[in-house]
Amino acid sequence: MAHCKKKVLYLPSTPLNVLVSVAHASVFSEQQTSEIVLIDQKRLKNNLYYDALNAWKDTPFEKVSLTLGQAKGWRKIVERKRNFRELKCLFEGFQPDVIAVGSDRRVEFQYLMHLCQHTNPAVEGWYLDDGLYSYSGRPYKSIKDGVNSLLKKISYGFWWQEPKTVGASDWIKRVWLFQPKYAMTILQAKNCETLEPKWFTSAQIKNFSKVVASTCQMHALELQMLGTVGVFLLIPHPNNIKKMSGYEGRIFKFLDSLKQKGISVAVKYHPRTVQEDPLGFIEKYGALLLPSSLAFEYVLPFLKQGAYIIGDVGTALLTAQWLRPDLNVFAVLAENDAFQASFKNIYAQLDLRVVAEFKDIHVSRTAS
Repeated sequence: MAHCKKKVLYLPSTPLNVLVSVAHASVFSEQQTSEIVLIDQKRLKNNLYYDALNAWKDTPFEKVSLTLGQAKGWRKIVERKRNFRELKCLFEGFQPDVIAVGSDRRVEFQYLMHLCQHTNPAVEGWYLDDGLYSYSGRPYKSIKDGVNSLLKKISYGFWWQEPKTVGASDWIKRVWLFQPKYAMTILQAKNCETLEPKWFTSAQIKNFSKVVASTCQMHALELQMLGTVGVFLLIPHPNNIKKMSGYEGRIFKFLDSLKQKGISVAVKYHPRTVQEDPLGFIEKYGALLLPSSLAFEYVLPFLKQGAYIIGDVGTALLTAQWLRPDLNVFAVLAENDAFQASFKNIYAQLDLRVVAEFKDIHVSRTAS
């Protein structure tokens, strides 16, 4: 019966967490009623995920809302207090049994959990995996975090908790993880559930990804072409490229070898890249260029089995490995680069293949 369904309120703030919320709500749509609030958003107009969620016909959400995070300095407190009032109205209207979030360091989540203490203390907080920090931990700086905690308590209320790492606060009772056995011990101590890869390649999620892609001006024909690509390259942040001496020469050499084998390539620049194709991949290699604003997670369902994903640092390669275990995922990490080398251990721990040079990746001709 409908009234027996659990009510779950999702509070995502990152593209990956929107996808995890969407997949989770879709899989459990028979057992629960869901609402979603995109928190800490930079814009209301032309908000990619807000627009896509509203345009999606298969949606499991009864309501889609949004709160802004645009203000700086002391204005941030004013903005957040306004958000608290909006969230309180949503909360009272929906009366959730569960509040699910990608970071329990979000003040919006903690505020709602604090409200629950007075109205329904049985409400559970859930942490939905948001990538790297679940496995590497967030660096805890006792003085800085202590000061931050005190300021938040003064600004918002003494209910604020400063978790040692994401997902570790007392507000969180259940954690949903891609790889529970590799997660931080402090997360494993909670009720652990697994986010299954098959949830992310279902017809429903493919449809949502199509809506997100078309909102980014990437249409059906390009998605179809994506399904024929042998190698997918993720290009680093422009500042990181500057730090990697000889990066352009190495990547061109690698692409020359792929061209000789007749292997097609797709490329996605980092969202912070200003120009459309600064390295000239379209002209030189006939590459399929994806919109840099499109989060990589929304591309994954359309790649063919056995395709190669090649990148460097960040969560995108991990999500590729988790959501599509049938792909060949490689991280190219320069041995003499301390920043890149710092990712080596966590990648190795999560079974991600790490090489020092592009030339160490032997792409088989079958990828063409």
